[in-house]
Amino acid sequence: MVFTSMKMDKFAIRQDMRRRRGAMSLDDVLNLSRTVEDRLFACKDFSACQNIIFFLSFGNEVRTDEMIMRSLTEGKQVYVPRLITRERRLEVCEITDMDQEFELGSYDIREPSRLNSRVVSPSIIDAVIAPGLAFDRSGGRIGFGGGYFDWLFKQLPDEALRLGVAYEFQVLDSIPQDSWDERVQTIFTENDTINC
Repeated sequence: MVFTSMKMDKFAIRQDMRRRRGAMSLDDVLNLSRTVEDRLFACKDFSACQNIIFFLSFGNEVRTDEMIMRSLTEGKQVYVPRLITRERRLEVCEITDMDQEFELGSYDIREPSRLNSRVVSPSIIDAVIAPGLAFDRSGGRIGFGGGYFDWLFKQLPDEALRLGVAYEFQVLDSIPQDSWDERVQTIFTENDTINC
């Protein structure tokens, strides 16, 4: 019964966050994303990282394209996930610029084309920038429900940074978490850097 209640709570949070994010204007998305980006890049721990996984943003998510280009300009190695649906896992693919060919994956999220991307082991990763529909101040995260980033977090070295980017309204005091849910260590919003 508790499990069913938690599923319903997560479902309600997902619905609310999708609605609120969907109502944002493009100007708000661009301006707030730029502020989140500046906050992320001001973080010394992040700046020290060399091999970074970014999610490829879609819809009104905090935009990562500019973060990726800035990281590449700074000489960092950048990787993005590609979904392997039949195995319910993510591959880590290197990208060298944002002009390369992308294709739409299972959930209409951009992924590197299978023709021009090198797959690497998650063991080389220093930091992952994770998406989320909602976070809480202790690092709890609610994604879209597939568990793919939870799986990915478990493949990373223990010392790899697990970071979230979100709009301020996506950070709640507390969100329901299952035993398999993985937490982030820091959340960057337009107003705050939250160390969890």
